[in-house]
Amino acid sequence: MRQRYLVALIGCSFVGLLSTGEAWFWNVVNDHGAGLARPFLMDGLQWLVFATVAPVLAAWGVRYRFERGHWPQAIAANLAGVAATVVLFAAIDAVVMSWMIVPADPEPFWLHLRNQLVYKSGFAVLAYGATVGAGYAAAYTRRSRELARLTAELTQAQLNALRMQLNPHFLFNTLHTIAAVVREHDEAQAVALIERLGDVLRHVLRTSNELEVPLAGEVAFLRQYLEIEQARFGDRLEVSFAIDDDAAGAMVPQLIVQPLVENALRHGLSPRAASGKLSVTAHRRADTLEVRVTDDGLGLRDGWDQDDGLGVPNVRARLVRMYGPAGRLSLAAPASGGVIATISLPFREAAA
Repeated sequence: MRQRYLVALIGCSFVGLLSTGEAWFWNVVNDHGAGLARPFLMDGLQWLVFATVAPVLAAWGVRYRFERGHWPQAIAANLAGVAATVVLFAAIDAVVMSWMIVPADPEPFWLHLRNQLVYKSGFAVLAYGATVGAGYAAAYTRRSRELARLTAELTQAQLNALRMQLNPHFLFNTLHTIAAVVREHDEAQAVALIERLGDVLRHVLRTSNELEVPLAGEVAFLRQYLEIEQARFGDRLEVSFAIDDDAAGAMVPQLIVQPLVENALRHGLSPRAASGKLSVTAHRRADTLEVRVTDDGLGLRDGWDQDDGLGVPNVRARLVRMYGPAGRLSLAAPASGGVIATISLPFREAAA
């Protein structure tokens, strides 16, 4: 509230200085004297008084804003606010003219008040409208900031949930693979897998508070991740990357591609005995970045629901919350088999 009064005082003081300067200049041009007292009393003082009630009027207008289903209350409340503003400005001028500026033929206070109620009505309506409009703008800004904060927190929560899904599942599979390699007495490969596992987990933990990262960093993480998966699949998995140079520097949500790669491995390639191919591609198309994860596995099962599981709904929800309609995830099952998962989002280069 103190901040609102400070803003109102600064704004009204500025308008009051302009009004005082305008009245002073008019007096000088029309040979009515060059003093500042009368212009200030007639034009500047009213704004200083109005500053004391402006935050209340703004809060009143915002509380009874025009919304569907509340029009009668809003109209009545804002008409009352306009009336109060008219009376305030009229009373200030009446007091100034009756008690502070003594005319040659003094009129009673009520007569000054009656005249000013008519004279100040249009001026007061504009002042009330501007004040409530400023209140609307401040309230909208606060709501926008709060919405942005809540959206970021929700996106962070989804990212954390994705990590909790990735860490145990991926860790258990990798430990089983390492155990199998150790039983085969391949110590070099076991050490290499442990190092890769450490790199992957370090990446996940190190970037825990970053919502967006360069695509090149995500691709480097995917390479480490897939090196471990290839040790588990052996010759049954062929992996390829095709990342355009101008796409590598684009910003993407952290861990946005890994769930799609994991789905391709778990549901498309792992259930079958034959070997399979997995490719990750990224291209820039005008102002849009497209990242595709393609596999030639079993494809989408009959009756598949896009909201099944955690990975796909999580990815889609994160894209929508971070980019709105410009963030999309689409899944397609080509006639040749497998699944093509395409992420589309606004292209934005990483800072140098």
